[in-house]
Amino acid sequence: MARKPTDPSHDELKAVLKGMLDRDEDITARAVTRLHPTLKNASDFTRHSERKALLEEAQTKQGELRKWVGTVKKTGTTVSAEKLQTADERIRELEEDEAARIASHLAMIHAVAELGGTAKLLKFYETYSDIRDRLGKQGALPHSMFTEVTPIRK
Repeated sequence: MARKPTDPSHDELKAVLKGMLDRDEDITARAVTRLHPTLKNASDFTRHSERKALLEEAQTKQGELRKWVGTVKKTGTTVSAEKLQTADERIRELEEDEAARIASHLAMIHAVAELGGTAKLLKFYETYSDIRDRLGKQGALPHSMFTEVTPIRK
């Protein structure tokens, strides 16, 4: 007389395999036997065609999931590194542009001062005190010019 199967739809086995996939535990017949509530021998899974098929399907799915996780981790790090490198290059470009503007601004002020236009520059910067203060903080004005002009109170 044949034994009656206790779980013909294999719901318990499916639940165990799903849990192992969710926790990313290695899926083997022995590992499943430790977690299965009724079947306690590895051969209960390897010799039964439906259980064996479920076990192999879960192992295949786990391999695919691990492959994708590895790919995402690898490309995620690569993409982040590329973005960081791009940002660093952009910052370097902006710093070089700022240095060039400051040098050109100082050269223009020196040229105007040599021609005797210092008083006109001072008068100009009195009107635009916000700009003057900002340029002074950036180092784009000669220090003496920045300190000679008295701050304008609004």
